[in-house]
Amino acid sequence: MIFSYDYFISKLNAKIKSDSAFYYELLETVVSNPHRYTGVFRLSNAKTKLIQNVTQSREIKFGDFMEDIVTEYIGAMGYSNIDKSIGNDEEGNALSADQVFVTADTVYLIEQKIRDDHDSTKKRGQYQNFRKKYMLLKRKYPGKIVDATMWFIDGSLVKNKSYYMGEATSATVEGVTIHIFYGEDLFSELFHRPDVWDEMVAYLQRNKQERTDEILAIPDFDTSDEMLDALRKLKHENYKLYSKLISNKPEYIQLRNELFTTGRNLNRV
Repeated sequence: MIFSYDYFISKLNAKIKSDSAFYYELLETVVSNPHRYTGVFRLSNAKTKLIQNVTQSREIKFGDFMEDIVTEYIGAMGYSNIDKSIGNDEEGNALSADQVFVTADTVYLIEQKIRDDHDSTKKRGQYQNFRKKYMLLKRKYPGKIVDATMWFIDGSLVKNKSYYMGEATSATVEGVTIHIFYGEDLFSELFHRPDVWDEMVAYLQRNKQERTDEILAIPDFDTSDEMLDALRKLKHENYKLYSKLISNKPEYIQLRNELFTTGRNLNRV
């Protein structure tokens, strides 16, 4: 065991928790994009759409958690993590790596995604971005081998595997080794530490079992203290956006009718 279950889950919960910053961000999103939540051509009502958005947000934050915890595991396995802001590409765009660490003669790059389920346009863009990063590292560390990996955490989805493998095979850059890994392959083949993968999977399975009865709840925009605080913050920090919410524009009237039914919190603000 590298990390305890309690430590692992504390990191997960810290990333996906719903706190005052989360509620304020949610309110800003809703008020900035009223057409996403209301309208005659939307079958779902605003509250249902909110649940969808929060679910998507949690999935994104889970991906962020996986990036953070893998960095910690890499360090615990004895590798030296270095700054993830690796520099600028040839066009001057800043590039950041999900994982980047070094040994005496090798710099390792890992670009990780939760799953391989992208469409044709996105898969090409992802690989091009990956290539920019390993080429940058090769220029930055000319005396080291660059070991570059695209890693899809969920090994059950391999939609574009043939494309990625083809790109990796055709890339012949001296001093650069490229891998395409799915699931446990990263830890068994690159690190030779399948026990680390087993630990992460066991902890996630246990946590999912403990969340079996969990039902995603969103504070009521109209009456909850959480959203009252978010509204007050919006009025204080972004009055221009707040003024839209209370305006007579049809889209905001509809939004208030669906999410602020009685106007209780708006009146309190």
